Amino acid sequence: MNVDPRSDPGAGAHVEALAFDWGGVFTVGTFDGRAVEALANLLARTQDEVAQVYYPLMERFEVGEFDLSGFQQRLTAGLRASVDADAFREAFLGAHLERRAMYELVARLPETYAVAMLSNNVPELCDRVRSDPRLTRIEAFVFSNEIGVRKPDVHAFAALSEALGSPPETTVFIDDNARNVEACQDLGFQGVLLDTPAGFAERWRTLLPNLAALVSGPAWD
Repeated sequence: MNVDPRSDPGAGAHVEALAFDWGGVFTVGTFDGRAVEALANLLARTQDEVAQVYYPLMERFEVGEFDLSGFQQRLTAGLRASVDADAFREAFLGAHLERRAMYELVARLPETYAVAMLSNNVPELCDRVRSDPRLTRIEAFVFSNEIGVRKPDVHAFAALSEALGSPPETTVFIDDNARNVEACQDLGFQGVLLDTPAGFAERWRTLLPNLAALVSGPAWD
C-alpha cells in the first residue's frame, strides 16, 4: 500500500526529499564490522589485528585513493598475509547482511518525494548498490569515493543537496551514525538516527506521520 502526501496537518515539518545512508541502514550492523570479521576469518588473523589496519585504510579507500586491488595489497601487507584476489573480493564485498525492510520502505515511497543516497563507500561496492534493481526509487547516488570527501564533512552534505535539488531544511537524512546525524542537523537537515529498528520507527513516525505505515510490522518492532 502506498501512502501519499508530503505534508500532514499534524506534522511539524515540510519535507520534499528523503536521503539515506547505505551501510547500517540497508544493512544490519555496519558493513565495516562484518567486513573485518570476514577478512579476519579469511586471513587467519584476529579481528583486532585486522581492524587496526583496516579502518585507517578505509578512510583513504572511501575517498578514492586506490581501488579494491590496492586496498587488498595494502591490507595484506600490513598484516603480513597473502590471499587469492577472488577470495578477498568475495569476502569483502559479500560481508554485509541486508536489512530487507529498508529496501521495501524505499520502494514504497510516494513519487512526490525526491530520494537520494549519501554514503561513505568504495568503488566496486558503489557499483553494486547503484545497480541494485530494488533501489530504482533512488534518483541520485552521492558516494564519498566519487566526490572525494566523507561524511560528516560539510561538502558531502552540500553535494547531497545539489544532487537532490532540495534545500537542507526540506530534506530528511537517515543514518546509523549519531555523529553524521548531528552534523546534518547542524547544517539544517532533518536527521533521523537508525540505531535500533524500533527506535528508528518511532523517530520516523514522529517526523513523518503521513508515512507511518511504511514502518509498521514485525521488522520495525
